[in-house]
Amino acid sequence: MIKFKIDEREYTVPDKITIESYSKIFKIKDLFSEDYFAAKLINIVTGAPVEDLLEVDYERVNYIANYLMSLFPEDRPEFKDRFEINGVHYGFFPNWKDLTFAEFVDLDTIATKKPEELLDLLHILAAIMYRPITSEKSLHEFQIEKYDIKTMKERAELFKKELNVSYVLGAQFFFIKFAKTFSGYTHLSLIPKLSIWTKIKLLWMMRRIIWVQVFKKPSAGSSSLTELLETILQSTNMSMKKTS
Repeated sequence: MIKFKIDEREYTVPDKITIESYSKIFKIKDLFSEDYFAAKLINIVTGAPVEDLLEVDYERVNYIANYLMSLFPEDRPEFKDRFEINGVHYGFFPNWKDLTFAEFVDLDTIATKKPEELLDLLHILAAIMYRPITSEKSLHEFQIEKYDIKTMKERAELFKKELNVSYVLGAQFFFIKFAKTFSGYTHLSLIPKLSIWTKIKLLWMMRRIIWVQVFKKPSAGSSSLTELLETILQSTNMSMKKTS
């Protein structure tokens, strides 16, 4: 962690970008000049007043801002199925076939939101996908707490302020890999051309199909799933060509 002082008041620069900070930063990233954005970035993450930061030496502010930018997740963050916060171990859903109707409905509801609304729901998305581990056989083989809307909301607030945003973004790209492995469809290379929010909506669309067509209706078969995925991806590609 980096610490700095302004007028004898000390501020701490964290070693991660939380979901809350990521959401705030993403919303204002295109609104200011580069120099002012650097001050606003530090303000969001550390709480240091913008007006005070504007009076600080340029190189000092620039150094801190560059450090914070280095903490932002890559375009395709690594998927991690577990993490620890305050001594509690949290794990990603261990078994897709056991996804409850309540989980599916809540996830599906988030998927229908507009891109700008999704930014304000990342902590809820993370709280649905990651829950306290109740038992484990090995590092990556475990069971998690039963889904409960009340505990989910409490967990969401904790994740909003404490969880590194790379976990929830990495979980999004897990679905792309899952769909690719499951269907064997090779044209998923189209996906990197889309914006991150279009990717999220697309992969949730895939998730809905996988859940409905395969896990809840086993007779549908993997060939049916592949055809549906192909249709979605082809339609998306055509839409991109029309708007480009």
